[in-house]
Amino acid sequence: MIFRKSKIPTQLRILLLLVLAGIMPYNALSQESLSDLLKIAEKNYPAIAAKQAEAEAQKANISLEKKSLLPTLDIGYDANFATYNNITGMNYPGNNIPISGPPSDDNYGPTIGSGVGLTMRWNPITFGQRKNAIEYEKSNYEKQLAMVDNEILSIQFKVAYLYLEIAGTQELIEAYEKNVDRNSFNLLRARTLIEAGLKPSVDSLQFHAELSKSKTELYQLKRLLNEQNENLKEFLARDNFSKIAFEEKIFSNLPLSPNQDDINLLNNPLIKASISQTNAFEAKLDEVKKDIFPKISIWGTTYARGSGVDFEGNVNHSNGWNMQRYNYGVGLQLSLPLMSLATHKTEKNKQEAYLRSAQSYQRQIENNIAKKASLEAENLQIALDIAQEVPKEFHASESAYKALTIRYEEGLVDYTGLMQSQYELLQSQAKLNNAHLNAWKSLLKIALVEGDLELFLHQIENLP
Repeated sequence: MIFRKSKIPTQLRILLLLVLAGIMPYNALSQESLSDLLKIAEKNYPAIAAKQAEAEAQKANISLEKKSLLPTLDIGYDANFATYNNITGMNYPGNNIPISGPPSDDNYGPTIGSGVGLTMRWNPITFGQRKNAIEYEKSNYEKQLAMVDNEILSIQFKVAYLYLEIAGTQELIEAYEKNVDRNSFNLLRARTLIEAGLKPSVDSLQFHAELSKSKTELYQLKRLLNEQNENLKEFLARDNFSKIAFEEKIFSNLPLSPNQDDINLLNNPLIKASISQTNAFEAKLDEVKKDIFPKISIWGTTYARGSGVDFEGNVNHSNGWNMQRYNYGVGLQLSLPLMSLATHKTEKNKQEAYLRSAQSYQRQIENNIAKKASLEAENLQIALDIAQEVPKEFHASESAYKALTIRYEEGLVDYTGLMQSQYELLQSQAKLNNAHLNAWKSLLKIALVEGDLELFLHQIENLP
């Protein structure tokens, strides 16, 4: 029996594709939400990458301080041409530790000497200085991370603000396009009424001028929209982007005032940075206070030397290149900076002044941000109050314009009254859009002060 492959599944697939194409626009698949834009800006903006690199460099300082616990091991080789007198006593500083050399009578004749040494130094005990140094670098690293967060927050705020601005401009363009349509209709109606002898011919000229004026205003708004899109490209650090999925519901919904008890200003990166700065100076002060503590070092060396003169005074210059004596040693060194008390006190006073300065800046930043939070909360409430009143003005202006349109056709009002009503309708439409926009901007500013835009994103992306 031969089975034929059914064509029904293919037809169903085509039907489903057609249905989906009718439901979902093609470019909807490539639309980018506000959250997408914020992630793109965080990933691409050069200033953020620069701050992150600075933080990585600061993190390396922590590792360097921790590695100071490891011993140092240096190898050095010296070759000299000097007088006979204890020739191997001559070593260049920093590499070899001479242990012995051949005795010699006063003899200023030159000969050759050489030496090679392996020197180890270890400072396992620092009386807490190393710990303070590590804490200092950790606090500086935390400060750098806070500055990275602040840069990200700043750029994302600008992107979100531009997002609202672009959405507002697009709404204004729609309003002004309707205004152009109204002027076009008024011009045609005026010509009809003029031909019927019901209106003076000057009305046609005036409506024509208003039409041209409204088109010019529309073109200016489109130019503004292009400028805003270019600014957005700059913050996204790329030349083009997919169509942005704007939340048009922001013009029919208002944000909710956040509970002030839920706002934690300690999340603000500037406050975090100032706290880390204060902690860094506290650690540095503790480190400086311990400068007068004894320095304990463990030393070890193995050493070989060659001399062109032996212990009997015999000279053989070529022996200066050969290693003839080998020694080793290990020991403990304790040093105390007796004469540095005056400079230590000065350094301590300097660090205390730095700490007081950091504490004062921290208080100032905390006060400024607290005041901004209070101000933005008040601004949001005022914006919400305005947004509750503006719709009444818009609906009244809309009704008045419709009524005056009829009265104009009946000859009860002239051109001036109709155009004044049309202008008030356009302005009330713009005020209505701006009222909603300003409320969302106020919420965005509160999120900026808190240091986390999630407060704003959660509301704008979950509108009913």
